[in-house]
Amino acid sequence: MKEVWAQAKPFVMDCFTLDRTENASIPEGSFWEAHAYAGTLQDAFTEGGLDAFRVNTTRPSDQQHVARTHRHHLQKLDVESIRSMLQSTAQMLVARARHNGELQGKLSSAIDITKGNPWTGEIEWTDDDHPKDDYILGYKDKETQEVDYYFQWATIQIVGLDVPLVLDAIPVRRGMPRDEIVDELLGGALEIVPDLDLLMIDREFDVDKVRESCEKHGVHYLTPGQKNASERATCTRLRQAGKRVRVETQQTITGPDRKRVCLPARNTDVFEQTGEDPEDEPDEEEQHEEVRQELVADFLDVTGDDLNDVDDDQWFDDVLEDVRDSEDDLPGSEVDAAAYAYFKTNHPAFDTSEADSEEEMLATKRGFISRYSNRWGIENGYKQIKQFRVRTTSKDHEYRYFNFAFACVLYNVWRLVDLLVKLAFEDDPDYSPRVQATTFLTLAGKHIGFDPPD
Repeated sequence: MKEVWAQAKPFVMDCFTLDRTENASIPEGSFWEAHAYAGTLQDAFTEGGLDAFRVNTTRPSDQQHVARTHRHHLQKLDVESIRSMLQSTAQMLVARARHNGELQGKLSSAIDITKGNPWTGEIEWTDDDHPKDDYILGYKDKETQEVDYYFQWATIQIVGLDVPLVLDAIPVRRGMPRDEIVDELLGGALEIVPDLDLLMIDREFDVDKVRESCEKHGVHYLTPGQKNASERATCTRLRQAGKRVRVETQQTITGPDRKRVCLPARNTDVFEQTGEDPEDEPDEEEQHEEVRQELVADFLDVTGDDLNDVDDDQWFDDVLEDVRDSEDDLPGSEVDAAAYAYFKTNHPAFDTSEADSEEEMLATKRGFISRYSNRWGIENGYKQIKQFRVRTTSKDHEYRYFNFAFACVLYNVWRLVDLLVKLAFEDDPDYSPRVQATTFLTLAGKHIGFDPPD
């Protein structure tokens, strides 16, 4: 453990710095120890609980500090400097993992957004009923229709490997378009991992501008598509004709072709031949639906509203009413739509040949799309990161972002430490951790700035 800790310690100590005077008496390691320790307090932690630093650190009394000093220095950090420190640690971690033969070849990644704890403090409102703080975001519960408010952060993480590292993270503000999030995170991640090959994102990012951002950065994407009226109609006609897989290709001028893929969803068996023609749907309807989706996406970008904050009756009321009327005539079935998985991608693995049989197409396409299950690694990562994040009542979004970014660093170091421990005992370690996060966090809170423990 001593050797492993000696390798892990510099990822915090060498990359994180505070803007303090040269004659400061308290070592910076004391701040990082204190913050790591605060993460162990979890729900019992409050701002006043920061005073526990003084009694729980193993440093001598002249190297200890109190909560007021702790918050004062951390709250001087801005988003740019915090993000830079997070990226620096990720750069070191990737290099260290590759030294041990990990993170080789074409890597897959995922982008998603995670919430903090619900905001329970007072909120100042604008005249149009939005919180004045652009970083306090409201989301409506689909069942209760109640709105809760959160601070949120978007991350890009390596997934599907033994070292699922957070490469970059940014705070999310109201009205921030999804393509801007993807553009920012891909730009930061590619500085750390230039050979990033595939980005997996969920339906929330199924907008044309997101795909353009991926293409601009030279990264392939894979995302479930939203099944609107035309897609449901396509599923019905495919099912009626007994066809199980379909790949539509759209050629682009500068990048790889875009594909829309339909194939059977898991645990479905509804493919019966009825003799109906699956090609009856007029091209105009498909184009009409695509225009509708682009209008909605452009509307949200221009107004700065969030998709979850906007009711349908706010979106081009008169125009969309006409669109819905025409959609009612399409032969789409919810049952048929549920029978198919629908994905969008630009990966060359989905290139097709006339010589390919349906069975061959289905096997190759399904085999690649099965990789999408690795995207859940980012959700599992968020659950673990929550264990490392300091709880706070502060309304300062930069301080909250620091708490999240520092938690990402501790999570990353934990995953590397866990890998190094597994390599010491196993020839072919699997994904499950051997060193528990709580054990690592306890050590980190006591020894970040000290020599490695025995």
